[in-house]
Amino acid sequence: MDASEILIQNVDKTQLPPLHQKRILAFVNNFLISSCSFLNEFVVKCETKFIELERKLQKVEAALIILEAKLASIPDEEVKGSEIPATEKLENELESSSKEMPFEKEEEEKEQGVKACDHELFKKYFKMVQVGVPTQAVKIKMQAEGLDPNILDNPNTSITSNTDIIS
Repeated sequence: MDASEILIQNVDKTQLPPLHQKRILAFVNNFLISSCSFLNEFVVKCETKFIELERKLQKVEAALIILEAKLASIPDEEVKGSEIPATEKLENELESSSKEMPFEKEEEEKEQGVKACDHELFKKYFKMVQVGVPTQAVKIKMQAEGLDPNILDNPNTSITSNTDIIS
């Protein structure tokens, strides 16, 4: 009898010859050994890739820390020359007029909020982008620190409470 005939026909399986146990055991052992060796090689490759990725991330993090330190050393306001642009003159006039009416300014800030680019939490991130750090890297840094990275896309967004800035 052929093996395909055994599967198709109704055959009394008690009449079939027994399977060779040593042969089956050899096949099962071969399968287990090859599967285990494949999985071990796969795990070693994955582990080496994770180690390489971790090293790269450490280098990026170190570079980011150095860049943050350099940014922290840059003063917020640069020394102004003899010529002040018209927009800066206008801003200076607005600031001086707001100093005369401090209560009204505080009430307006409470109602309107603070611009994202002027908010103390976000100044360093906007400065990083201004200096030339890739925006995506700054967004990743903001997200790692628990802040909403979408604020970088809208620097003039008004932030009224802490719930607006938490991602």
